Amino acid sequence: MNKLVLILTIVLGLACKKSNNNTNPEPINNVPVSLTINLALPAYFHLQNVGTYVIENGGVKGIILVHNTDDNFYAFDRCCSYQPNSSNCSRLEIDSSSLQFRCGQTTSKGFVKCCDSKFFFDGSVAQSPARFPLKQYNVNKSGNTIIISN
Repeated sequence: MNKLVLILTIVLGLACKKSNNNTNPEPINNVPVSLTINLALPAYFHLQNVGTYVIENGGVKGIILVHNTDDNFYAFDRCCSYQPNSSNCSRLEIDSSSLQFRCGQTTSKGFVKCCDSKFFFDGSVAQSPARFPLKQYNVNKSGNTIIISN
């Protein structure tokens, strides 16, 4: 009987430890974000169409503003949620053929992935190893002005 209790305790302890790893993402640094975009300017005029995006400076590794196919605007940090602090290249790029974010960087030799993580334009995980959505910033739209903040 004592052996059975010991085995159950070990199994439950390992299950709890594994479960905690699945619920606690590696944190992405918090940095102040305050960005204003004027959709009437030529550089941003294309954002009036759904399925478009723009990459801006700011955040941890840059900010991607997306006009998603649901006609809403979303702003995400370009930092991949899979091991964001352990890799110099855990940065997101746009895969325009699938309208998804992918982890890696474009070089003179083409796209070089860091991991197999992919994300939909709403920030949710499309492909692992990432288990957590992208870090999202607040987006407020008033007329032709979009304000991105945290």
